[in-house]
Amino acid sequence: MLFVLPDLDWWAIAPILAMTITACVVLVVDLIIPRTPHQTHLAIISLIGLAITAGLSVALWDYNHTSAFGGMVAADNLSQFFNVIFVVIVAATILMSHDQLDREDFHPGEYYPLLLFSAIGMMLMASAADLIMVFLGLELLSISLYILAGFSRRRAESEEASIKYLLLGAFASGFLLYGIALVYGTAASTNLGCVGAALGQRSDFMPASCPTVASPIAAGQLPAMLLAGIGMLIVGLGFKAALAPFHLWTPDVYEGAPTAVTAYMSVAAKAAAFAAILRVFEIAFPSLVPDWSAMLAIIAIITMVVGNTVAIMQQNIKRMLAYSSIAHAGYILVAVVAANQLGAQSVLFYTLAYTLMNLGAFAVVILLGRRGEENVMLADYAGLGYRQPLLALAMAIFMLSLAGIPPTAGFVGKFFIFRAALDAGQVGLAVVGVLASVISVYFYIRVIYLMYMVEPSRELGPAPRAPWTSLAAGLAAVAVLVLGILPGWALAWAQAAVGFIS
Repeated sequence: MLFVLPDLDWWAIAPILAMTITACVVLVVDLIIPRTPHQTHLAIISLIGLAITAGLSVALWDYNHTSAFGGMVAADNLSQFFNVIFVVIVAATILMSHDQLDREDFHPGEYYPLLLFSAIGMMLMASAADLIMVFLGLELLSISLYILAGFSRRRAESEEASIKYLLLGAFASGFLLYGIALVYGTAASTNLGCVGAALGQRSDFMPASCPTVASPIAAGQLPAMLLAGIGMLIVGLGFKAALAPFHLWTPDVYEGAPTAVTAYMSVAAKAAAFAAILRVFEIAFPSLVPDWSAMLAIIAIITMVVGNTVAIMQQNIKRMLAYSSIAHAGYILVAVVAANQLGAQSVLFYTLAYTLMNLGAFAVVILLGRRGEENVMLADYAGLGYRQPLLALAMAIFMLSLAGIPPTAGFVGKFFIFRAALDAGQVGLAVVGVLASVISVYFYIRVIYLMYMVEPSRELGPAPRAPWTSLAAGLAAVAVLVLGILPGWALAWAQAAVGFIS
């Protein structure tokens, strides 16, 4: 049998290569150059590499090579959209971490490469055209996050968060891998395009040839093994997206991890998981929408209800934002359930909006911390509007956006999500989403009330100089308002990225 060399299109993975080279350069520079108190040069190298990665992703727009490396990688607009989001996430995290690393005595030479390698995992998930590539990207992301969650070695809570995340994450990865095996056993392939072809749906993501499958699938007789495989894929990816009931790790890990890492996890893993969910379900299983959308609709309802109701009872703002992130995963899942182009467009837009407003909120949490004291209780925000008015204003913008109040990005994102659900006939799901969003207004507005209407119960001491974190918070606040007032450009960008979805 003649071996055929697969199509090695290196340009298709140029952003991933740039990120990989950047991570390796940071590691080498840390070994060569003597350590300084802030290690600012490592942050600058990382930011330059991220800028190059973003530039390459923009250059690859409309490249649309959907079967590079033997059908393992797709270099299309969807992957480029998410690549830019990942660059924004990592860049903002580096800005937020720079001041905290020195305050907490962390080692930047380990921290920045871990961020970059986890971003490579996310980029692999977003560009995956094969279930094996989804798994590889997920594992690279997960292993980096396990280490980052326990990066604060002197705090027992951080070590506990790392262990919990590792154990539960490994269990979820097992579900994902078993689901992949069941899909392969049914469709005789793990390539997304070939799986779709086995179910009677041909697409541009098919490689040159796909294996012949047994007749029951072609005849429309859906094997139970395939449905079980889809269910296990939902469990594995739902864990990373913090969907209920696979969310139990989230509050403890978010509370125990360093705040900058919590901010990163809350948006990075979620964005990567939904990128993979879009790819897998819209390319491999578009002919099974009634089957998987029913499962996801139930999960979306549980996620929105659990996230918003439990968040009301939290007194720790990191735990409150943890349950908030669960609820927002439910909103994004509503758009996935819609299974139409507007729904996919809403997934991309809301992921971008959520990234900005949640990273901004955590930047404020970091700015309120002191050496050895995180100040993460809600009572610590009392009187912040009088003590630090600009910081309180930024936090108010993020809380209003998370609540979905106009004219913020959160309002526009929720509007299009619920509209996509209505267009798809998911009226009940849209109603539950709106009611859950109304409930969430209470705990977001409570933070604003504390900042402006309650006298501080204690003095927090002078605020440390944190220009990089302040820059991240300021840019995020402006971006949230711009995206809410002028959303057209981002919506058009998202629409161009999901053109392959009917």
